[in-house]
Amino acid sequence: MKATLTTLHDIEAARDALPSVVRRTPVLPLAPEPRDIGHEKLFLKAECLQVTGAYKVRAAFNVIRSLSELERKRGIVLASSGNFAQAFAFAGAQLGVSVVVVMLDQTSTYKVSATQELGAEVVFCGRDALNRQPTVEAIASDRDMTSIDTWEYPPVVAGHGSIGLEVIEDAPGVEQILVPVSSGGVAAGIATAVKLSSPRVRIIGVQPEGANAYFLSRKAGEPVTLSHWDTIADGLSARFPGAYPFHHLQEYLDDVVLVSEKDIAASFRSLLYRGKLLVEPAGAVAPAAFLSGKVDQDRTTVAAVTGGNVTAEIVQTLLSL
Repeated sequence: MKATLTTLHDIEAARDALPSVVRRTPVLPLAPEPRDIGHEKLFLKAECLQVTGAYKVRAAFNVIRSLSELERKRGIVLASSGNFAQAFAFAGAQLGVSVVVVMLDQTSTYKVSATQELGAEVVFCGRDALNRQPTVEAIASDRDMTSIDTWEYPPVVAGHGSIGLEVIEDAPGVEQILVPVSSGGVAAGIATAVKLSSPRVRIIGVQPEGANAYFLSRKAGEPVTLSHWDTIADGLSARFPGAYPFHHLQEYLDDVVLVSEKDIAASFRSLLYRGKLLVEPAGAVAPAAFLSGKVDQDRTTVAAVTGGNVTAEIVQTLLSL
């Protein structure tokens, strides 16, 4: 049975309900070379400047808004590679909801510390991403908490869709939008918002070569699971796409392309030196597709720069890669 897809009304309602602390991030031009200044074709939706350093706070507030009073009172538990953890920790603190986050052992220490400082409890579940959601369900059962599967919960897609609405409003001449794809939530939200409000705009997903679960799933026509995952973009840690976002991606995404680790590092350096933006590896993935020529560079393009939570160690690796 086909899933009931998120609607434009759902996305508009999520956007209208966002608290003022959630920023309307800018769309900034990027001139890859000095000769490109004033003639830019690439623009950056700078969610790295969001209140928690990444876009996910939009969905966190929408998810908590959707819960009943009893569900909020019980507290919530979810899995995250780091940015959703900080988003829910922040939103929970703002709204008086306790939060437990399940993380992989190899999660960035920067993201772990930030999550804890924002007031959430962190529980580690080993190094296999497939262990995360079962650990969430076990904790929810043991502690009588509300479990959230961020890959399959519809308010996540609606919350992320607010980014797409802002891009269309703030960059009315955009011809294509580039979005990173992991579990698929942000790509699904942006693609849905854009295609339902401005269907002429092409939406292209971007994945690292070593984290290409959706790329393979799109070819197969159904979600498939990677046997091996390997990329510096730790924020794109999904070994398979979520079933709910997958339906949206199949409906609204025009294409998906892959970028190499060197492409990601080159994009990071371009955003740092030319765009004056410090981003995490996952945040450099979407613009990498444009900068490496994987998409049409003659189209006016907005790339979603999804986060900027990065350690000094990773910065040094990206500078030298």
